[in-house]
Amino acid sequence: MSIKLLHPNIFPKDRIISGVTLKNQHLFPKTGLTFTPSPLCTKYEVANYKKMLAVEIGVDYNKLKFQHQIHSDIIRIIDQNSDESDSDGMITNEQGLILCVKIADCAAILVYDPTNQAIAAIHSGWRGTKQNIVAKAISKMSEQYGSRPEDIKVYLSPCSSGKKYEVGEEVAELFPRSIEPIGERKYLYDNLNEILLQLGECGILTENIETSGICTIENKEFHSYRRDRARSGRMCAYIGMND
Repeated sequence: MSIKLLHPNIFPKDRIISGVTLKNQHLFPKTGLTFTPSPLCTKYEVANYKKMLAVEIGVDYNKLKFQHQIHSDIIRIIDQNSDESDSDGMITNEQGLILCVKIADCAAILVYDPTNQAIAAIHSGWRGTKQNIVAKAISKMSEQYGSRPEDIKVYLSPCSSGKKYEVGEEVAELFPRSIEPIGERKYLYDNLNEILLQLGECGILTENIETSGICTIENKEFHSYRRDRARSGRMCAYIGMND
């Protein structure tokens, strides 16, 4: 059974394993392909979906490294023995490990430093973006691996777009650069735009950034919590370096 995946173009395919799972509703009518347990999907089913992903991308199941995402700015250094602890960003220079981010409107930010052979996978909804988690992850890569922003390549996953992501005043006031008023105390918030601004402020070159251009709220091939609420599953965005 082959599952549909979206693949970045910015990373070298002979060196980097990367992609984003689609909902694959045709294969999994009840929940879609999802990587988080829910009232509609058991832990056993999620474990099986992870194994299917490992087979699809040609890696050992134990090489998949997930995190318990809590909308924080916690960045962990990952090795073979790392467990699924609280964090929203992971970095490693170990070959063969696949760093995985669960998303359904939040952005996954996949990062590759080809000079020092290091990667990161970051989860950034509006809370993570407010904490500038992407800058903190790149700073940690610099500290640990000597990464330089001008060398780094970045992929931004499908996520909620500034055309569809409605927020209230309490969120809008945090992001004056990336909001559009649409009514009394109602705004559209562009999380992708805010992350792009943060990447630029980190020194990441525009030509080294790829965005999918896909809005998860709009495109029903992807999970969206905003659209489907409790019925929403989670996609997996992943990145790893070949052994």
